[in-house]
Amino acid sequence: MEDVIEACVEALMEDSERLGRLERAHVVQVASRRGIDPQQVGRVITVLREYGVLSEEPGGEGADRGGIRTDTGPTASSGDNQSDAYPGRIGRHRILTAEEEVALGRRIQMGLRAAESAEGGEVSDEVAELVRDGEAARRVLVRHNVRLAIDIARRYLPSAGDLELDDLIQDGVLGLNRAAEKFDPTRGYKFSTYASWWVRQSVSRAIANTSSAVRLPVHVRDDLRRVQQYARRFEERNGRSATVAELAEGLSEKPEEIQALLDYSAPIIHLDVPVDEEGGATLGDLVLAAKVERPEDEIIRGLLKEQILTTISTLLDGTDPRLARLLEGRFGLDGEDPMTLDALGKEFGCTREWVRQLEKKLLERLRDNCRLRQLTLEFLAMEAA
Repeated sequence: MEDVIEACVEALMEDSERLGRLERAHVVQVASRRGIDPQQVGRVITVLREYGVLSEEPGGEGADRGGIRTDTGPTASSGDNQSDAYPGRIGRHRILTAEEEVALGRRIQMGLRAAESAEGGEVSDEVAELVRDGEAARRVLVRHNVRLAIDIARRYLPSAGDLELDDLIQDGVLGLNRAAEKFDPTRGYKFSTYASWWVRQSVSRAIANTSSAVRLPVHVRDDLRRVQQYARRFEERNGRSATVAELAEGLSEKPEEIQALLDYSAPIIHLDVPVDEEGGATLGDLVLAAKVERPEDEIIRGLLKEQILTTISTLLDGTDPRLARLLEGRFGLDGEDPMTLDALGKEFGCTREWVRQLEKKLLERLRDNCRLRQLTLEFLAMEAA
């Protein structure tokens, strides 16, 4: 047996003389402080079991492994606040001491190291037990810090859009789980200090990704929240809403940048919003009615265009063929894009000015025809509708 294992076993045997049968959580904590890897911890557990000093049962009723109580009676976090309404009163677990957080952190890290060592190979019962113990410790650490996630979620609620408090709390708990996995108990700081950043990141990312139908980048969402917070403080101090110029001055930003951020926060109008008291018609119905052309309108427009072309052909019958071509080219009556005077001049083999004068005379002749003028006005009215 290696010296480090022997030294760990000797220390644990001394603990057993003082404490009685040892919990696995206690073994993990002692081994973690000595820097023993999961495989060696498994061997230590095997030796302790042979000596008969290892308890095979978890702590007593109402206790987590490692002796941390999980009762939900009156605690330091009790009170008449919104965390009490969270399902199962999960926000009312007592605050852990620094020593308990360190012990849980060591168990979590040992469980993670055991899981890594078990990848791609055979897993002993002792190593598998370390993995399960680490998971249990992580759940305990998260459970006793859910109130932190609740408090942070409440701060973000005004800028959460369509998300509710329960949604933010769930994302905050995801951040707590991530923090529990990353927590280094040897650094000397409280878990809540370290976890706050992970909870805020998780909640803010959730708001940025899911609070609105239009997703804003995270940095834009952060800038917008800063503007909204300053606007609320300004209104509390002055009893009125701040102008864009006052917001820009207070935040040391350009007014156009503040205006752009405020435009981003404009509420989204849903097409299924009712527009009458009976609720029979929606905004989407009005939009579609304004944009979709009725079949009868298309037929009437086609007939008017056909009558205009027939009337023009009758007026130009027996005249220079270039007049009809000029009319087609200039106004796109042949289905092509309208042509310039220069292009028509090259086609006719004449100057641009000659084509312009010819166009002027042609339009004057057509304008004098009352029927053509009436048909044209009707056609233009339908186009403008």
